[in-house]
Amino acid sequence: MNYVYLDNAATTKPNEVALKNAIELLNNDGFYNPSALYNPSRAVKTQIEKVRLQVLKLFPNGYDLVFTSGGTEADNLAIFSFAKKGNIVTTSGEHSAVYNTFQQLKQTGIEVRFAKLNSDGSVNEEHLLSLIDEKTSFVSVVNVNNETGAINDINSIAMRVKSINKNVIFHSDGVQAFLKINQKLSQNVDLYSISAHKIGALKGTGALIYKKNLHLKAQLFGGGQEHNYRSGTENTFGIFNFGFAICENANIEQNFKNAQVLKDAFLNELQGVVQLVSSTNSSPYIVSISLVGIKAEIMQRLLADEGYLVGTGSACSSKLGTSRIISNCNLDKRVSEGVLRISFGFTTTIDEVIGCANAIKKCAERLKVIKK
Repeated sequence: MNYVYLDNAATTKPNEVALKNAIELLNNDGFYNPSALYNPSRAVKTQIEKVRLQVLKLFPNGYDLVFTSGGTEADNLAIFSFAKKGNIVTTSGEHSAVYNTFQQLKQTGIEVRFAKLNSDGSVNEEHLLSLIDEKTSFVSVVNVNNETGAINDINSIAMRVKSINKNVIFHSDGVQAFLKINQKLSQNVDLYSISAHKIGALKGTGALIYKKNLHLKAQLFGGGQEHNYRSGTENTFGIFNFGFAICENANIEQNFKNAQVLKDAFLNELQGVVQLVSSTNSSPYIVSISLVGIKAEIMQRLLADEGYLVGTGSACSSKLGTSRIISNCNLDKRVSEGVLRISFGFTTTIDEVIGCANAIKKCAERLKVIKK
């Protein structure tokens, strides 16, 4: 069966042009170890630095980056570098790469504080701020919630946090936001994690953006690559592909508008059928809806039978049953059990979106008949 893929928040199909260009570069002397001293290797090193600068151009001056194996490693590098003393604060709506790392630190005796969520999955800012005090050393707030698409204004939040304690190191997981929302980081955001496979590049590559005045604590030791912050032979192919994918999807504003058209069309087709969990202040790439009273897992399987692949929450927690994030949104149980996540990619079409909406209506009607 040829499936229509609408779970792009989990991963995206590699961009064909970016993949082709990366393969061509790899075959054209791009396979050399960039740490070797002969000229072909230096050329590979130069290409890596070009991609580094390409990414950094999307951020204000004063930042550098470490290439990692993905968003999870970037989050871990940020947290383990600075969450060392006093208390550390995050939200109940973080991706597991942040949430579970905080839980791990809790086992070492560090005081961990979790801020509550609003019903759309955004952080309750006032509760978050109430958790900050003079002993808070580290705060992490996700930029775009990976299950509901809620956008947290991290620039404003970071400013408010530092007005309480100027010494706090502020981190944000930007995996669902990078290249998808038109935002410039403020200098109050110290660390920012991104991932390649969410924007049409390959799995296995990501980066931690960090302010140059910060000193990270290496988690991997060896040959001293990436400014001694991330040892290991560089994933040259993944980095090349990352750079080419950024080039292919660089028109953030137009892509945002396209995604908004898809979201509006999808929801218009489902008026009166579903309850919207996402708010108006959410990423257009992620739509969280509930078929109240119908278990999400059942609807997901029926939609797959119809040729449409959608999510029920974070793919990283799909084996755990009820989503932790949705549970923390304090929704009615019948609503939370029916939550589906439909997420668009840069190449998703209006026909695919309308087709999925019609399939949802068809499956919902079928389940109501069966219940009778």
